[in-house]
Amino acid sequence: MRRSEFLKAMGAGLLATPAGLRQAAAQGQDFPSRSVRLVSGFAPGGGTDILARLVAPRFAEGWRGTGMVVENRSGGSGTLGAIAVARAPADGHTLLLMPNSQTILHHVQRNSGFDLPNDLAPVGMIATSPLVLAVRAGLPVRSIAELVALDRADPGRLNHGSAGSATAPHMAGELFNIMAGTRLAHVPYRGSGPAVTALVSSEVDMSFNPYNSIEGFVRDGRLRVIAVLGAQRYAGLPDVPTVAESGYPGYEVDLWYALMAPAGTPAPLVARINADLNRVLAEPATARGLAERGFLPAPGPPGALAAVIRADLARWKTVTDRIEVRLD
Repeated sequence: MRRSEFLKAMGAGLLATPAGLRQAAAQGQDFPSRSVRLVSGFAPGGGTDILARLVAPRFAEGWRGTGMVVENRSGGSGTLGAIAVARAPADGHTLLLMPNSQTILHHVQRNSGFDLPNDLAPVGMIATSPLVLAVRAGLPVRSIAELVALDRADPGRLNHGSAGSATAPHMAGELFNIMAGTRLAHVPYRGSGPAVTALVSSEVDMSFNPYNSIEGFVRDGRLRVIAVLGAQRYAGLPDVPTVAESGYPGYEVDLWYALMAPAGTPAPLVARINADLNRVLAEPATARGLAERGFLPAPGPPGALAAVIRADLARWKTVTDRIEVRLD
């Protein structure tokens, strides 16, 4: 079963039923006893921080007015924030908003002092953000087939820019190289902003990018989207096929963001927080806020998130081992 299908099925699982919600609500009735810290491992202004500040205020309504406070712990591509949560008491009062880049960093960071599968407990998926393959306006390709043909005519000439080594956009390009047999060269930048600037200015040929970071440039014609990287087409680009549809079945890369707790957090408490998260994601105001910022809500139980994490850890180990990328 594909990850997207699994999420959809699990999202309709036990915790989404009235009985499941009542059971979760009955457990951990004394929670929270104080403000909850929601740690973002990145500086203010980025996608992870924006999402954290969007959902955090929505929890207060179901928590008898007790708030959730966003705390930025930037550094190590998000790993310093993850370490801070992993070392916190397992009482639900310190949580992490984690992007899926941690499933890549698990394989490439040396001596980080953090082990994702053992140090954090999945609470629930929050949202996804569509990734797309965008090319500079002057590149003479309008489809995956044309891109592959151009690469094969002159192997190694084409390149793709990303927000940095071992990021999801970087790995999306490497996975494409493996599956399509292309030789797109990777050009890392210091963040998504410089990477987008490089693409718009034709410093690089293409980028595997979140659509919400380039939408304006697509609309004004400076960039062209030739494929969606997820398993399904994106509603905002209904005429753009997926990479899988374009001849490479099984190719699927999304950005996703999840709520995590310290390992050892009691299961009833995890269930209670998951139920509150799903309530927040179901609120119309939250849905509007997510849509305005290019996110898609992805509610579901902890087990669905745990399965996604396991699948991504296995997928990116295969890729990182093959390209031998390591970060000190």
